[in-house]
Amino acid sequence: MDKETQRWLMSNVDAHGKPKWKPATLDDLSEEEIEGIPDEFIHQFLEDTWHVEPTTKPTEDVQVDTRSRTINIALALGIFLLALLPRLYVLFFVTDPQNPGMGWYGDTFHHWQIAYLSDEIGFSEGFLRLWDFKGMEYFWGLLHPLTLIFFFNITGSVDILIPRLVSIFGGSASLVILFFLLRRHFNSHVALAGLLWAMFNPVAIFSDTIGMQEPIGLVLLLLGLFLWLKHPGWTGLVWAMAGLVRAEYWVFGAGLVVIGVITEKENFRKLAVSLGYAIPILAYMKYMLDNTGNAIYPIYWNFMAGTVGKWIEERPLTAEQVQVQFVARIVLIITVIAILWLLWKRPRYTLLVLLGLGNILMISTILGLGAYIRGYVTRVLFDRLMAVPYMYLGIFFALILFNVALRRHKNQRIWLALGWVVFVLVLGTSQLIWQPIMRTYDNGREIWSHEKILANDIASNYEGGTILIPEDRPFLTYLLVRDHGISGRNLQGQMYDPFAYFEVDDPFAVWDESRQAIERWFVKDDIRLLAFYRGKKVYEEMIRREPWWFSHLATVHNGSVEIYKATVQ
Repeated sequence: MDKETQRWLMSNVDAHGKPKWKPATLDDLSEEEIEGIPDEFIHQFLEDTWHVEPTTKPTEDVQVDTRSRTINIALALGIFLLALLPRLYVLFFVTDPQNPGMGWYGDTFHHWQIAYLSDEIGFSEGFLRLWDFKGMEYFWGLLHPLTLIFFFNITGSVDILIPRLVSIFGGSASLVILFFLLRRHFNSHVALAGLLWAMFNPVAIFSDTIGMQEPIGLVLLLLGLFLWLKHPGWTGLVWAMAGLVRAEYWVFGAGLVVIGVITEKENFRKLAVSLGYAIPILAYMKYMLDNTGNAIYPIYWNFMAGTVGKWIEERPLTAEQVQVQFVARIVLIITVIAILWLLWKRPRYTLLVLLGLGNILMISTILGLGAYIRGYVTRVLFDRLMAVPYMYLGIFFALILFNVALRRHKNQRIWLALGWVVFVLVLGTSQLIWQPIMRTYDNGREIWSHEKILANDIASNYEGGTILIPEDRPFLTYLLVRDHGISGRNLQGQMYDPFAYFEVDDPFAVWDESRQAIERWFVKDDIRLLAFYRGKKVYEEMIRREPWWFSHLATVHNGSVEIYKATVQ
């Protein structure tokens, strides 16, 4: 027991060492009373079944700490395994382990492609040089591809199962931290209910299995909150690391640091969290500046793409989109009011709740005010980006049942039992969401089958050298690498062909000059096979002008892809 806790205890016992107050749970205390209790005291003495014994001997104190630590470790492992089981079941028995969700979560293959090509090609071109066929290697962030590359190398495999398992383990670990945070700030009933909601929410389970980067970012943000009480420097560091996962988490981490500094009273803690965050994030900004010319490249382009709408087609909104936009604006107003109330009152759980409200604020902003609404489809309601907002809605529901309402009822046992009945019914009803999730997933199974056939058609005509493939099919890259053993060094995306770099608008108007550049490209990169979309005018015109360079092999993928052999000498 530290000296601060001892002093607090001594001020609350009489001359005979007996407590001046009745042993309590957090539910028995007002918010003002809780605010005055040292954090260490709450952890050790105010759990639901823990009674205060201020006269314990030092040796007994050590035994209690050891026993408590052992119980917490066992509890953490139990929660982790319990969260892991349904996610592994969905991965191996509900979905195809090789197909995270074609037509819905094809981005999983894109993240895989960036990690694989960076390891295969990029890192030999420069320090932590990311690589992609579509030019989006720096759009999301550095940490997720580095994590995948680490596991690619230690396992000797580049299977898509690796990102899917990384995301499952990250999601399960985040639930462990979430439970202890809820128990720290509220009570065991809120912690258990919040955990069960996050653990068995269909959107959360499915999202954790697809292999995207959000679970890694979430576990880092929650870990920072967990470390905040005793290790503000480490908090700043892990929040900075979360910023390396995706742009939104960069903003969330920075916001949490700012609010933490504003609400913190001790200057040392303010300095520690600030330096812990600023040093790695400034290094990351320098890295981004050197590689992209923009120190906040992921934030800038995520904002331009999703909110401003640079990558979203301009079109009128549908009736459903108008309704969703209206609801999102209402949610936005409510969220802003809730955030302002938190910043005014500054309860001890401010940062924990702000993380959830920040997520809700982001979603409601891009849907309510941004251009993202033009790309809205119904499946967004159970998309991975909704996993954290839904998790927090469950937590808020648990707070209403087991914290706010519980304090306002004299017969707490009856209300507690009733609260659990209501909670279990709502959680059970939420399982109906599996129907639209699986319906959407199943719609992509046929797309996945066609992609495998396309890869087979291309690979069957491969006789060495480099294959020129469409830049927007990372799943094709994956199948050629995994199923057919073609190295990433023997694949090239069409986005970076010479046609992208000609200074003239029409390279065919000066074909004698353009022809030489094309010829050098084919020879230098040893391009022997082309697979391109039917209707790609520059390639079709190139073949028309230089027919002796090419031999038509097949038209595949329902007539949409042409395969040519290149014999440029």
